[in-house]
Amino acid sequence: MAINSPYRTQAELILEALKNLGIIAAGQPVDPEDFSYVNEKIDPIFRQLMGLEIVAVPDPNNIPAAWFSSLADIVAGECATKFGLVGKDLEDKINKGLGGAAGTGVPIGAGTAAQALKIMTRGRPTYEPQRFVNY
Repeated sequence: MAINSPYRTQAELILEALKNLGIIAAGQPVDPEDFSYVNEKIDPIFRQLMGLEIVAVPDPNNIPAAWFSSLADIVAGECATKFGLVGKDLEDKINKGLGGAAGTGVPIGAGTAAQALKIMTRGRPTYEPQRFVNY
């Protein structure tokens, strides 16, 4: 999709996450194994974000552009161990994304990108059925 489109795709998200990890540079071809690994992690990450009530991404090929950068940081943080990040670099990448790096005191869901997504979606309609108790 065009860069000025209101939506971005899953493939663009994967490429951005790989760039955030330093795996690829601008214009460099992507290793199919790296792309495949991150691609397999997208669905579980999106389900985790929905379970933590951070944000729901129903269609990975229509990601709102406003969420794109934060989602790329979360995906990068969740995939960082596979790409050799350790120690402080790994903790920083995880806490920049979803949060929850061991020993840092940042709980899961309190990372920088997760907080940004919560702020962006706060007070927005969810369009889910309203729950009520009938006495």
